[in-house]
Amino acid sequence: MNNIWTIIKKELKRIFTDKRMLASLILPGVLIFVLYSLMGDFMTSSFVPNENYEYRIVAINEPESFSSIHNSENYNIKIEDDITDVDTAKSMLANNQIELIIVYEEDFENKLLGEIKPNVSIYYNSTSTESTEIYNYYLTAFSVISVNVTYNFYVNATEDDFDLATDEDTSAMLITMLVPFLLLVFLFSGCMAVSTESIAGEKERGTIATLLVTPVKRSNIALGKVISLAIASLVSSLSSFIGLILSIPKLMGEVESITLSMYNLLTYIEILILMIVMVLLFTVVLSIISTFAKSVKEASQYSLPVMVIVMMFAMTSMMGTGASNVTLLYLIPVYNIVQCMNAIFSLSFNVVNFLITIFSNIVYIGIGIYLLTRMFNSEKIMFNK
Repeated sequence: MNNIWTIIKKELKRIFTDKRMLASLILPGVLIFVLYSLMGDFMTSSFVPNENYEYRIVAINEPESFSSIHNSENYNIKIEDDITDVDTAKSMLANNQIELIIVYEEDFENKLLGEIKPNVSIYYNSTSTESTEIYNYYLTAFSVISVNVTYNFYVNATEDDFDLATDEDTSAMLITMLVPFLLLVFLFSGCMAVSTESIAGEKERGTIATLLVTPVKRSNIALGKVISLAIASLVSSLSSFIGLILSIPKLMGEVESITLSMYNLLTYIEILILMIVMVLLFTVVLSIISTFAKSVKEASQYSLPVMVIVMMFAMTSMMGTGASNVTLLYLIPVYNIVQCMNAIFSLSFNVVNFLITIFSNIVYIGIGIYLLTRMFNSEKIMFNK
């Protein structure tokens, strides 16, 4: 019994006095708390429009007696009085220049008193959070009014398609929410599969010593490893990307309008550039972790917090709010890649944000490679002293 207790004390002392082990025990809980808290904030801000947002509404043939429907304590509504043509308004709604169109039948008030109930048509764009939000408000408001016998009428009773989102808009929204997230998961998984084992595995097997005593600069060894690992990771990622793109029509099987026709060769080249930059960044970061670790198992443990952070950034593409317009945010690694992919897939490509993303990540990669070469020159790190 004493021997067992001695072993228990020895192991507990080893675990709780080792800063690395202690960090690996505590850090996941901290990261989960931060991740879930941020996810909650993202979800709230993504699916609920800004309370100060000004909703632009076009009301055609509207009777004076119905103008009070626009008076809302919860929504800031602006009526675009200068737009009176339905086709013009529909074009503006499809391009997100307005949020809603309300079209009353001709001679609406007189028809209310007749036997045939008139119709109110409400058009919206389902790819816009604001348009969908205000559409639901008006749908409810008109339903409440129509209950009154005096104001007995139909809402959207015709066979028109009241959702003016095009097939391309719907496809872009779905792809933007899905593909960047999956692509980053594939990229990180591919890099992690080869990077964590490469250096830490050689240290664990003892073969790293043989490599380091060769008449080759250690900085060249570090750079050679990063490039070779990046190539291997990129091949894996490209395979996943091609499979993902080819499977989208089947993945979205229930969405009959799904199409990739809005994307051209330039779109895929832009995504490929982002993938190459992202793979290099992931490879450098994971190579640094692998170099610092004493074993493959330890390298995998250290990689998990990084994976959680990557997943957190990747999830921002699923919020459906489109790419950020704040230029400074494109200096944040990983997040800027997600936002650029978001912009490309949602057909709102911004060349300035794209270039900032590319060059900032190249700087981070350069810093990472410099740090890695310094680590390779450290006997304490390379031989676990």
